Amino acid sequence: MKKVVQAVLVILWGVLLFRTGSGTNLLPEEIGHGNGEPVTLTWFVALEGYSKQWNPEKNVADAKILKNTGVNLEIKSGDLTDLDALIATDSLPDLITVEAGTAERFLLENSGLAVALEPLFAEYAPDVNIPESMKEWYRNQDGNWYSVASYYYGPERVNPQYGGYLGTHNNNYVRSDLLAQTGVPMEDLRTKEGLLAALRAAKGLTYKNQQIIPYSGWWTQNLAEQFGMDIEDDQGNYLSKYRQPEWLEALQFGNQLYREKLMLPEEFTESLSQRRKQVQSGRIFFCTGYSNVQEAKDILCSKDKNAQMMYVGQVRGDEGRIPNLKSVSSGGWTATLVYAGTQHKKEIAEFISYMTQEEATLDAAPSIGTETYDIVDNSYVIRESVQEEFAENYQKAAEKYYLNVEFFVDWTVVQKYQPSAERRDFNEQYRNCHIYDSKAVDAAVSLGTDNEMQQLREKIEDFYDSAEIEILTSESEEICTQKFQETISQMEKMGLEKLEAYQGQQYANAKKKIR
Repeated sequence: MKKVVQAVLVILWGVLLFRTGSGTNLLPEEIGHGNGEPVTLTWFVALEGYSKQWNPEKNVADAKILKNTGVNLEIKSGDLTDLDALIATDSLPDLITVEAGTAERFLLENSGLAVALEPLFAEYAPDVNIPESMKEWYRNQDGNWYSVASYYYGPERVNPQYGGYLGTHNNNYVRSDLLAQTGVPMEDLRTKEGLLAALRAAKGLTYKNQQIIPYSGWWTQNLAEQFGMDIEDDQGNYLSKYRQPEWLEALQFGNQLYREKLMLPEEFTESLSQRRKQVQSGRIFFCTGYSNVQEAKDILCSKDKNAQMMYVGQVRGDEGRIPNLKSVSSGGWTATLVYAGTQHKKEIAEFISYMTQEEATLDAAPSIGTETYDIVDNSYVIRESVQEEFAENYQKAAEKYYLNVEFFVDWTVVQKYQPSAERRDFNEQYRNCHIYDSKAVDAAVSLGTDNEMQQLREKIEDFYDSAEIEILTSESEEICTQKFQETISQMEKMGLEKLEAYQGQQYANAKKKIR
């Protein structure tokens, strides 16, 4: 399938070449015009599973945007194949959002289909609130900047003066009510032995006539990082994760969970959506990864106040090393581009400027919402009435207050206004951990624009992904280790060392770019 997509992109590229010939603190109300007839902006979001129903009559976030900008949004979503079809048929909407590292982003930027943003904002919205470092990180080889990233972390704001800091999604969570039934102390869950004891005790528990699943959320990299896996050597050179001892240790630990039926076979085929539903239903005892529990833990708790998924921290490996955790994708999650053929450049520039202001950013943040908070002593405070609504019916309140359009959110703005107690909690939780900036590592493993290396990486990673399931489901630790070694040997025959050399250079180039 990937080869088919690549072939389509090559064809699209040729068609396009033929056709083209080759921080402020303003309140949002100060930016939006709010006069005259509303303008409808069309928007395609290339994210499977994403859905947004624009409804200013029922959603207060939608209503506020319409009032302050005079903009209605017509949002459609699909996958990259759907976007490829829009490109091929000259049917692109005003705005396009893709995951930041996709080939389609580069295709849009390099083919004349995206608007250069610096002159656009200079003409229509000079007060746009976007860090300069984002522009440089996303600057195209032609010298222009085309993409606005969501959840970007830049040095201008990741510092004590502004208030931003790097976070991570590599966390563990446990059902505190069920943990009490096991008799295992919370602090014991930060060792492999203690966690195993708790998982074994949870194996026989039930919740509302459901058999409890002891462990969920397996991702080898998360556990390897928790065990202290390095990303570079003493000279600053990139280290391939497959070569690190913590990677094998993580696989061996996962294999033990599987052999003891503490991690079920469904773990390897379950989608993120399915896992979140399991959390919502109350079946999961212990889970790794914030994305797996996210809103699901809040929905569960709104139905049963005792059923709380509590933050645990990280598990130490055999060597007791400090967890070395990759930050959230500091280079950004999605990239949003403006279609060169749009008839609404002025309205789009003003809309983006509005959405990047600090108040609008807080409004769009999924954990806050619109008309839900007051600013007290430079911190947002969620209103008690709103807290009661979420406690009574989380989904209903979310539909009312949450925008579900996060594509311009800068989380460092949220951190700037974060209540001091939350900041203290964060500092305490990660006191004995190291969180590293993900930009250079993401650049090392991204597809980039080198088609040969792109195909090599996909071939090797597809092979490894299939092999890893067999490794994790081995009959013994010895066989698990043997299968892993055989897998690495086969990957070397496929060109692993060549790929690692390329990734090392990508890593070094990225480090220079972010200095």
